[in-house]
Amino acid sequence: MSRVLYKALNQITSYYKKGVHNGVDVVKKWNKSCYITSHSDGEVLECVKGVPHDPGSTGNRSYGNYVKIRHNDGYMTLYAHLKSVSVSKGQKVKRGEKIGYMGETGNAYGVHLHFEVRNPNNQRINPESFLDSDLPYVSRKLLYQSYDNKKRMWLPNVEVGSSEYAGNYGNAMGGIYADKYEIRVHDMKLGYWLPWVKDRNDYAGNLGNNIDGVQIKNATYRVHLLGGGWLPWVSKVDNTNEGYAGIYGRIIDAIQIK
Repeated sequence: MSRVLYKALNQITSYYKKGVHNGVDVVKKWNKSCYITSHSDGEVLECVKGVPHDPGSTGNRSYGNYVKIRHNDGYMTLYAHLKSVSVSKGQKVKRGEKIGYMGETGNAYGVHLHFEVRNPNNQRINPESFLDSDLPYVSRKLLYQSYDNKKRMWLPNVEVGSSEYAGNYGNAMGGIYADKYEIRVHDMKLGYWLPWVKDRNDYAGNLGNNIDGVQIKNATYRVHLLGGGWLPWVSKVDNTNEGYAGIYGRIIDAIQIK
């Protein structure tokens, strides 16, 4: 069963040819049109609507109405020549979710779907084998970073498990971004724990307010105190003294996750 056509089998009308035709053209088997579906879970990166049938057009306009989706493994898929688009930029979509209807907008000759697969470097690769199978898996490094309240800026990302740490000794930390992890911080000024955040959907903290406690689920982590040193590693989250990293009333200026 197709991963890009709604409840249909693929019929390829034009195959991939690197540098000439960097995608594959498909219709519903028996040369019929149908709804187009997201290949996998992901987020809509680009979404173009309102382009007419325009034979001979070039560049992005040649795609007509199209949707480009970034998936959780770093790969991207593109769906072009759509008659209509039913998603918006920034929208999260699930595998098999309808994203539009097959058409012939842009530089198209006959109703069909032009389907592309791009690797995490945005390079187009042969998509034929992925029409009914999973995209390649990409093992990506997990990163985290901290906000420097003194410099009023986000510091560079560092890799989880490395010898590096996020922060500047001597400068109070006001926020933390982290891949994958669920994290929250204790706001020293307000005197309470701020809401949990996850996977860079938001940062943990109040920029400008100092942090004196950190909790990270399913991780081993430690913090460095302003004017002091590194506290012991923590590997659990609860309401005991061993269930968070930090000391209430003492400013944190660095964090390390392993």
